[in-house]
Amino acid sequence: MIAGVIVPGGRYGPQAPLLDLASEALSDRDIPVETVNWTVPKGLLDIGPEPFVRAHVSAALHRLASAAPAAQPVIIAKSLGTHAAMLAAEQQLPAIWLTPLLHIEVIAEAIGRNPAPALLVGGTRDRSWLPDIAAATSKRVVTITGGDHGLRPPGPLRAYTQALGEVGTAIEEFLSQLP
Repeated sequence: MIAGVIVPGGRYGPQAPLLDLASEALSDRDIPVETVNWTVPKGLLDIGPEPFVRAHVSAALHRLASAAPAAQPVIIAKSLGTHAAMLAAEQQLPAIWLTPLLHIEVIAEAIGRNPAPALLVGGTRDRSWLPDIAAATSKRVVTITGGDHGLRPPGPLRAYTQALGEVGTAIEEFLSQLP
């Protein structure tokens, strides 16, 4: 059995579309979910967000272990939340990285060295999305053509809903392959 930890971005909360899709995919499978909520302190990016993210994700993992002790956690994180990659690698946790900050070398390296399965999702208009680095992790990669940091392509809403559908399907497929 698996259990999910939903980790928001800096200005992208757990109710935002991508994380809501992930939460729904978990809920549809009756998978327990622990959601991280935070208020990002001003200046966090200047001092390094990894300890902040680690503390919040560690607390969520602890709460999840108390509620579902036999469950294997899977981290589902957006942007700032991908600073949890080092923690995930240390604990060999599977993960879904939505718009991972691949331009930050320690995040890309941690994703690549983690032996657990991972799904990376990014957009071609997102400066944080580096397709060559994503491919080098040897993990499953989904690239949204024209997608920005929220994975929204330009144009009509239909393009965005199609992108969300693609991401949702990838999340469902990834979750169905976990033991």
